[in-house]
Amino acid sequence: MLRRGQCWTDEESDGENESEQFLYGIQGSCAADLYRHPQLDADIEAVKDIYTDSAISVREYGTIDDVDIDLHINIGFLDEEVATAWKVIRTEPIILRLRFSLSQYLDGPEPSVDVFQPSNKEGFSLGLQLKKILSTFTSQQWKHLSNEFLKAQQEKRHSWFKAGGTIKKFRAGLSIFSPIPK
Repeated sequence: MLRRGQCWTDEESDGENESEQFLYGIQGSCAADLYRHPQLDADIEAVKDIYTDSAISVREYGTIDDVDIDLHINIGFLDEEVATAWKVIRTEPIILRLRFSLSQYLDGPEPSVDVFQPSNKEGFSLGLQLKKILSTFTSQQWKHLSNEFLKAQQEKRHSWFKAGGTIKKFRAGLSIFSPIPK
C-alpha cells in the first residue's frame, strides 16, 4: 500500500497534450500534504494483486482533488476476425478510465467513465457501447456505495476468519457429520 508522501507511477495512455497537463497539474506530482483516501489505495493494490501492476495506472490531479484510474483490458485473446468486426486493435488494450475524488473516493461524486483505445480514435463503437454500459452500472450502484459501508463489509468478512470467528464455529458444527476416529 502507498504511504503518505509516496507517488503512484504514471503512464501517458491517451496522448494527452501538454496544455491539458498544465491545466490539471503535473502527472505524478508528489505533494506531501496530498490526501488520498486509504480505501482507494487498498482497492488499487487489490487490482494489482489480482491481475498485475500493469493492469492499472493512476494519475493524480491534486489541485482539483481528482484521480484518474485507468484499467487496462487486454484483448489479445480475440480472434482477428472478431477484432476486425468490432474495429479494435488486438495488440492494444482497451482503457477503462474512471475519475474519482482523490480524498473522498466512494463518498465523493459519481465517477466519470471513459473507454478508449489510444491509437483507435475513429469508429471505436465498442468503446461507446462499453462506456454506456459502465456509466449506467456506475450510476445505479454508486448511490449504494460508501467508504464506511465497504469498511463494514470487509470487517464482517474478516470476522469469519478470526480465531473465535464464524468459520471456526461453522466447522465445529460440521464436525457432527465427521466419522468417529478409531
